[in-house]
Amino acid sequence: MRGRLSLLLAGLLLLSPGCHRSTRSDEAAADCRHSESICGTGTSCAANGQCLVDCRQNLAEACGSGLLCNQGTGACEAAQKLDCNAVPGLCWENQVCDAPTGYCREASIDTELAYDVQLYDYTLHVDTAASTFSGQVNIFLVATRSGTGTLTLDVGKTEEVPVAAGTAPYTPYTVTSVRGRSGAELAFTQDSTAGTLTVTLGTPLEANASEVLTVAYHGPLNPISDRKHALYFTGLMKREGKLGHPLVQTFGWPNHTRRWLPSHDHPRDIARAIARVSIDNSLPVQANGVLVQESSDATRRRTFLLRQPVPTYALHFIASHSTRVPLGTVEGVQVDAYTYPVASESAVPPRWWAGTLGAMKYLNEALGPFPFERYAMMQVPSALGGMEHATVVSIADTRSEGPDEDGHGHRLVIHEMLHHWWGDSAHQASWEEFWLNESLASFYTAEVVGVLGSRSAFQAELDRMKAAIFNAPARYDDDALRWSRHPEEVPGATTQASFAAPYVKGPWVWQMIRRQLGEPAFAAFMKKFYTATRFKPYSTAQLLALLNAEGSVDFTPFFKEWVYGKGWPKLASTWSYDGARRVIRLTVRQTQDVARYGTYTFSGPMALTYAFDDQNPATATCTGEVTFTGGALESTVEIPCTQAPTTASQPFTRDLLVELVP
Repeated sequence: MRGRLSLLLAGLLLLSPGCHRSTRSDEAAADCRHSESICGTGTSCAANGQCLVDCRQNLAEACGSGLLCNQGTGACEAAQKLDCNAVPGLCWENQVCDAPTGYCREASIDTELAYDVQLYDYTLHVDTAASTFSGQVNIFLVATRSGTGTLTLDVGKTEEVPVAAGTAPYTPYTVTSVRGRSGAELAFTQDSTAGTLTVTLGTPLEANASEVLTVAYHGPLNPISDRKHALYFTGLMKREGKLGHPLVQTFGWPNHTRRWLPSHDHPRDIARAIARVSIDNSLPVQANGVLVQESSDATRRRTFLLRQPVPTYALHFIASHSTRVPLGTVEGVQVDAYTYPVASESAVPPRWWAGTLGAMKYLNEALGPFPFERYAMMQVPSALGGMEHATVVSIADTRSEGPDEDGHGHRLVIHEMLHHWWGDSAHQASWEEFWLNESLASFYTAEVVGVLGSRSAFQAELDRMKAAIFNAPARYDDDALRWSRHPEEVPGATTQASFAAPYVKGPWVWQMIRRQLGEPAFAAFMKKFYTATRFKPYSTAQLLALLNAEGSVDFTPFFKEWVYGKGWPKLASTWSYDGARRVIRLTVRQTQDVARYGTYTFSGPMALTYAFDDQNPATATCTGEVTFTGGALESTVEIPCTQAPTTASQPFTRDLLVELVP
């Protein structure tokens, strides 16, 4: 996977594909429907037989304001009215037009949900002078079962949020009305203690029937004192940027989108979005998806359309002054960086997005094409490193300025990009599957570092994560990767490892899976796994079943120990040399607390390889394997060796997460 460096580095220099018509006079008059060769690179044949620019070659910019790319034809279509009855190309891939609503819906619904939200079409106005906001959201949903008479949405709830000096009150918005698709008012109950909005439908829905709830609401902008203030995690905020520039933004992870948008705020229920946002001070807005409309009046309302479904926590808008730095285009996807305002693009240091284009090029090959229409990175004041808001990620200014001596900023922007495959597209079926999102993003970040650098750079990433685990064990060993408690509990709520371990222990689990499958089979499997879960929920059970279906290895014991178990193995080794028999007697013991962490199996590709050397270049290194099966805690082997060794090493530490102890 890391052997095509020259090809991938070429992604750093990609330019937008040329879009042109043929200039030959005899072909200009021809009908391209009868001769596909007439149209040149970057063009497509339109329904009228004319060669037109193929917008699929540059999804974000080929069409321009007010136009969208028809995925079926490659033609730009007017999108002033976001109604799929009027604009057939509005729907993406296998979506179909829901004629009664004019909204696109997925060809199949998720019947595991109580109801399946398809789209949030929200209109928000933020009044920074009054520190308030008002909104209306059309929630387009499909019933998953017959007799659906009530719907329960998630909304913000009144609560005390912990802060450094005690607690601070969070005040939720107030819902003022709920209407159905017909316009009739519906009865509702807002419970600000439980954080629920229960709506009673006029007529119960049959399975697969669609409905649109229009929820009107308004509320205060809760005060934010600085980037470390706990109320940063309360949804919609007004604050000052690092350089004193005003800023309005949302934040929804893990389950705080409900604090600014009435929603079915569960990671399994992915949905598309239309964002229509205006700010009283005319700050320019960025939001998920592509810009399709912009008003010319004083509100400067901008409308963005996200045609791909994502978890609610990935929905986001931000309004601030910034400098757009276009980085280039990779296979039709425009990549941009938005930084704090500077005099010119050339004044923006490029180090924090270095390698972004090459990374996307590699990931397109390794996993599948980037699944969205644009990719932008937004520099923001943040208490976190970054956040994978779909198509417009947040990158903390503390991580994107100054020297990047340890490469953390470089890894961060790649990590957030990776979530567009793992997390925003393939997504967790419940919070207990959070480890899949973060372990895959971290593992493939290391892969990209290795591809754009070297094998040693990849290994250094793994070793860095291993050191983090061993240097702070209490942060990573109090829970399993795939924890199992209440399915609505979010990562980190009860234990540290439920949040922290996926980032550093998780990548090692993938490396050990690769060791067992072998490089070619692993690469093929990961592409297959992504294809199977693209814009679908994924789970540990599904992953295990797919791995076992490969037929070469039964991964059930491995998952029991490494994914469903806590901690990691600790190994103590002793050895001696019998000169008369010319053998090394090696004993290895597992010393972890078995009652808490269990025992580990090391056999087959997971066997522990030891190497013994006498420091004489003229003699061969003596090697042997140690295996553990059946819950054994100690294993002793004899290794033939003609010369008495002076040193012992453990090559298995390159690929296995084991802690060596005295």
